[in-house]
Amino acid sequence: MINSNVFVDCRIKPEFPFFDRKRALIENQKITPKKGNITNTSKQSYLNKSINRPRSGPSVYSLIKTKKSALLFSIACFLIFVSILPLYININSYFWEKKRVLQREKDIIYNKFLIDGIEGRTVKTVESSDISYSLLSLKEGIYTVKKGDSLFGISHKFNISVDTLITANDINNARYLKIGAKLKILNMNGIYYTVKKGDSLSGISKRYGVSVNKIVDLNDLSSSVINVRQRIFIQGGTLTDWERSVAIGNVFKHPAKGRLTSKVGFRVDPFTKKRTYHAGIDIANRIVTRVTAAQYGKVIFTGYRGNYGRTVIIMHPNGYKTLYAHLHKITIKRGQAVKQGEIIGSIGNSGRSTGPHLHFEVHQNNKVIDPLKILKHK
Repeated sequence: MINSNVFVDCRIKPEFPFFDRKRALIENQKITPKKGNITNTSKQSYLNKSINRPRSGPSVYSLIKTKKSALLFSIACFLIFVSILPLYININSYFWEKKRVLQREKDIIYNKFLIDGIEGRTVKTVESSDISYSLLSLKEGIYTVKKGDSLFGISHKFNISVDTLITANDINNARYLKIGAKLKILNMNGIYYTVKKGDSLSGISKRYGVSVNKIVDLNDLSSSVINVRQRIFIQGGTLTDWERSVAIGNVFKHPAKGRLTSKVGFRVDPFTKKRTYHAGIDIANRIVTRVTAAQYGKVIFTGYRGNYGRTVIIMHPNGYKTLYAHLHKITIKRGQAVKQGEIIGSIGNSGRSTGPHLHFEVHQNNKVIDPLKILKHK
């Protein structure tokens, strides 16, 4: 016989303690309903609590936040940059090669010509796979001066500089071009330079900014040794303002306005009635007419000078000196630097003079120069 206590009714569920959260909240907490709101604060706070729900997958931001993911991201960016860089360099090089202009490498080609012993005055061409270099040679043509020609007109006609015409033809005064004169016309701009004592090719090259090889080649020099008074052509060289003014005949301006009463040369002295040499020109005008410096320079004398009366002497570049005599008043001092056209005094009647006038002299290296040949036209 089987004991009935052994059998258990499976349909009867065992009672386990069950925690009712909602009921506990209602029983243990005092509910104070607000006006217009039927729900209590505890219930509302419970309902408003965030529920942790699983996301679909990690975001990029969350990956980068971690150190490991940040390192992987940096490595990936670096690899992308390294892979793109060669492509960028190739594209940039392609467009640079397409747009660049081939230029002559002057020093290299001139060295090559000199080493190979090719004559500088002969036009030669050195050809490579895709580049050709040509060496210019100095050539001279002849032009006959015609009526109405001027130095500036000729230079414009042949597209060369005035400096080139001046030095190639040893022009001392451009205002006196003679009809029928033969002028040398060069095929390039530059100047002829006369070698002075102490000059060297390296010094000349630095002065004019031209390579030594270029000077040697254009002048067909066998070595870098040059001699005093030797003439060499400097391509692209220019004269100084002073040298150009001297050659054109505009180096000095008229020192005063007035009437020319006497020129340079022998004349009868108004006091002794004897034939004597007059070393300057006389410009007559009323007293206190202003006298200006004919060119810039340094004042080396001011004061009374015998028969000259009140006198000013100014020293200029290239050995030039100008003298202004018979002045009424002197407005500058010895040692002062003056500009061209600056007032230095006024016309007077001091010293041995027959009336108010300016006696004006020009000297170069202690030799008398006729002012009328170098004074600028009014």
